[in-house]
Amino acid sequence: MAVVMEPKISDYVLIGNSRAAALLSNKGSIDWCCLPEFDSPSIFAALLDRVKGGCFALSPESPYTSSQNYLPDTNVVETVFENDDGRVRLTDTFTAMEEREKEKTLFPDHEILRVIEGITGTVRMKMEYTPRPYYGKNTPKLNDLKKLGLSFSWKENTYVLISTLDPTQITLNKDKSKATAEFQVQPGEQVIFSFSNSSQNPAIIPELRLTTPKRLQGTVSFWHKWIASCHYSGVYKDQVKRSALVLKLLTHAPSGAIVAAPTTSLPEEIGGVRNWDYRYCWLRDASFTIRALLNLGFEEEARAYVSWMLHATQLTRPKLQVVYSVFGHSSLEEKQLDWLDGYQNSKPVRVGNGADSQLQLDVYGEVLDGVYAYYSSGNNLDRETRKFLIGLGGILCKIWDQPDNGIWEVRSDIVHHTHSKVLAWVGLDRLIKLSEKHNWKDVPREKFKDIASRIKEAVEKDGYNSILNSYTREFNGNSLDASLLTLPLVGYCKASSPRMMSTVSLILEKLTKNNMVYRYLNTNDGLNGSEGTFGVCSFWLVENLVACGKLEEAVKVFETMIDHASPAGLLSEEVDPDTNQLLGNYPQGFSHIGLINAALTINKALEKGDKNHEH
Repeated sequence: MAVVMEPKISDYVLIGNSRAAALLSNKGSIDWCCLPEFDSPSIFAALLDRVKGGCFALSPESPYTSSQNYLPDTNVVETVFENDDGRVRLTDTFTAMEEREKEKTLFPDHEILRVIEGITGTVRMKMEYTPRPYYGKNTPKLNDLKKLGLSFSWKENTYVLISTLDPTQITLNKDKSKATAEFQVQPGEQVIFSFSNSSQNPAIIPELRLTTPKRLQGTVSFWHKWIASCHYSGVYKDQVKRSALVLKLLTHAPSGAIVAAPTTSLPEEIGGVRNWDYRYCWLRDASFTIRALLNLGFEEEARAYVSWMLHATQLTRPKLQVVYSVFGHSSLEEKQLDWLDGYQNSKPVRVGNGADSQLQLDVYGEVLDGVYAYYSSGNNLDRETRKFLIGLGGILCKIWDQPDNGIWEVRSDIVHHTHSKVLAWVGLDRLIKLSEKHNWKDVPREKFKDIASRIKEAVEKDGYNSILNSYTREFNGNSLDASLLTLPLVGYCKASSPRMMSTVSLILEKLTKNNMVYRYLNTNDGLNGSEGTFGVCSFWLVENLVACGKLEEAVKVFETMIDHASPAGLLSEEVDPDTNQLLGNYPQGFSHIGLINAALTINKALEKGDKNHEH
């Protein structure tokens, strides 16, 4: 039996429509797609099991090479295949349109449009279509509707594949669970495929031959118009814009939520157990996300995100939890899908996330910092929201001195994490500033100031190790944690302060390898195995180095990270510093948020004339 090499994580690109998403390999195969929502059970999951998961693949029959990229300033992907017979182009996208256009058009809820076009020669192509609902566990029977395509139903949804091929060119296997086709394309000739999902009954089936050019061009125009709102034109502009486009794909348009990643269980260690479901929204990302969106000019997305955050947290008021669904659901039961082999045999495959039951003090600071970032510029807060925020301050006053699971959601014993205490201070600090700016009368400012002062005193006394000359992961500890790099970024201290500079120096010495930063090392986090360097931590280091006047070092770290992006410019959660392999869920929103903020920080320093540097 021939060994099939699994695509690397970096061999994939992301397509989507700000409701759902799919990963497409450079071999022309959609190996991951969840419909109708980000966290719905997958329809294609070959990413996590090549045999059972299911896929939708289009590629040449004969051996080929391929290259893949996004069309400039879009989330439309172009894959070019080349072999001895010639060259063909495959264009892939979720069709996208403005909300007002949707109101005028009868259209399926989601459509993945795939257009094959001959460039040179005559190339024989093949198609394989094996949908496997519920993470590969279910095998649907495909209904052959001839010119109306192949359909199947799952739950309340109908899925339809149509193409411009003659129906006789498509073959169903014996149990009608798999469709294949062979066909050829010549220069200028197109073959079109449309895979769609509809909750309506009967399903709405798009017309292909006449309207595909309009839908494809409309999608390209949609992305061009959206990215035109980005007013950044500094260094690393291309990487910043690509990161913004990634964040838009991770945004759930109906609610404003932003998922951490569109995938589950891509491993932090190949063959290991550190495999998590990231198709949800973490409050820990809030303040850095809002900062990135506002600084790029995406006011509407920032407003929608803040609105989602305030709505979602209503469901668990007066307390906050770590993670929510895009609709604000707070119960995300974690389960293992034992029938799947996992990416490169990395088990278990998990859905749901047990972090929903953890205590993380930092989320209070993140939410209050995010609200402050948005509302400090003059936007008004309604009375109910103001009351809720003041209530969060009251909770912080009660629980700031409790141990917690920390920003990294460790599954070992809870401890007094230094970063968590600092974010508790941040929460009270932002409340005090908001109340003073907007002249709130019903705020116990003196109490908040007193508790904030006590928190800072505790951090400086117990969160700093004078022997190491460094802030530490936990109170009265002697280990490091990259989350300490956020202390200057959230305004707790200056990056140039003696204590912070010595902390950064020690992190560079102890947690950095090949210019990339580990979250922590030699720490019991309750799990077996190890992990790679963590993308966003490296970008936090960049911001600290810039603030300390070490621009050349900062640029070196930044460019190391962008060198480790996929060929299409996407970043995962982690990087193996020895093999340079991308690890963890992909693409990772937090990594791209880190890239944006770090690039803007470098650019600001260059504009001040700190150093001449050409890019």
